[in-house]
Amino acid sequence: MAIDWKVIAAQVGDLKSDGSELGSGTESGIRALELIVGEENIRGAVDQWTSFKPGYATAEKTLLVMRSSVAMEYCYEIYKNEPNTQRAERAIFLLTQLANGHFLRWAREFMEDNNFSIRWCATVALERVLEGPLDDEETALTKELLAKAEEDFEPKLRERALEIHKRLASNPSLKHLDL
Repeated sequence: MAIDWKVIAAQVGDLKSDGSELGSGTESGIRALELIVGEENIRGAVDQWTSFKPGYATAEKTLLVMRSSVAMEYCYEIYKNEPNTQRAERAIFLLTQLANGHFLRWAREFMEDNNFSIRWCATVALERVLEGPLDDEETALTKELLAKAEEDFEPKLRERALEIHKRLASNPSLKHLDL
């Protein structure tokens, strides 16, 4: 099957009416991969991971390369529809491995979850998110949530959050975050 890149460019919003294309960032490339692979297959990869059926590791590696928002949305859907299950925990683990700025729409909810594992995964994801491109509002929210984790009632989580904070603060390329 040959890919019609012009059609894909139009579908992801990169093709201008004059035939030229927009040319920076990776968001449209991620969306193009989602269209090529298909939402059903992406959701199937998430199902493979959360069930730990043979092939789950390959599914995970593929999802990590794609950084698919479809996969992140589906992980969140599993979390909401199957609360307090091992599958929900696995879905959140995967979601936090994929985390980027889109993760922030759910981050506060995860940080307030009673489940230690969910809060742990969310805290670890904050580091990944802070290392990526964020606007000022997203940066402020992420820093707020990291500070919240540093005050969690679980000592292990507080310790992990403090380690993350120190690591980020010592990274010269992240000086702009003012940690």
